[in-house]
Amino acid sequence: MSDNTKEVGTYVHKVRDSTRRYLHDLLGENEKLKVLAASLESENAQLKEERLRLQERLLTAREELDRIRGEEVSLQRKLANIEAEHHRFSQECEIVEQQNSNLANLYVTSYRLHGTLDRKEVLTILQEIIINLIGCEELGIFEVDPNHSTLSLVASFGIDPTKYQTIPFGAGLIGRAALEGETYLASQKPKIGSRGLPAETDLTACIPLKLDGRVTGAIALFRLLPQKPCLETLDHELFGLLATHAAMALYCTSLHAAANV
Repeated sequence: MSDNTKEVGTYVHKVRDSTRRYLHDLLGENEKLKVLAASLESENAQLKEERLRLQERLLTAREELDRIRGEEVSLQRKLANIEAEHHRFSQECEIVEQQNSNLANLYVTSYRLHGTLDRKEVLTILQEIIINLIGCEELGIFEVDPNHSTLSLVASFGIDPTKYQTIPFGAGLIGRAALEGETYLASQKPKIGSRGLPAETDLTACIPLKLDGRVTGAIALFRLLPQKPCLETLDHELFGLLATHAAMALYCTSLHAAANV
């Protein structure tokens, strides 16, 4: 065999060995890639499972958040209801306290009027009640004359008494209130023909004093104090009390004075 043939055979042998090694290496790399691919697929499956678990947890968290928000809205509504109820109870307590105060004032008023037989003191008490409880510092207290045809001024505060010395029954707003035996209120729509006298421009109310259904006098209230814009519920209750108790107190003082003449 020639040298060239040997060299060719050696070369072929080397190429064949190199090719085998290369194929072997490729197969080895392929196996590694297969293992890596399997590992990646496993990791991918784990990641999918983890993602599903996270999605479930997120869904659960959202549901929990929705539940908490719903509870929060419900609690806010309950709190608003409680606050409204508290406000209502507070208002009711204020009303009860005011009613108790009103009852106390009415009791004190009645007690003071019947606590003395001194005519001058009764008239002073009446003026104090009107000033302090009703809030009027312009007033006149009238009594009916023996002929029951005229009102005579027996006490006044804050007005010119010369303008109101005598008022005939039926004359003006004061005389008409005495004639009809009904309380006059400037805040109410006046009756047809109810026209006031020039001196009655600022008249706020006129309360006839009655004893056994008979008018024995009247109390005329003119302008209220600046801090009191209008008459209140207690004022009307006081009017009812004064209509009877003031009449009784003045009548009793008259009897007492006559008995001691």
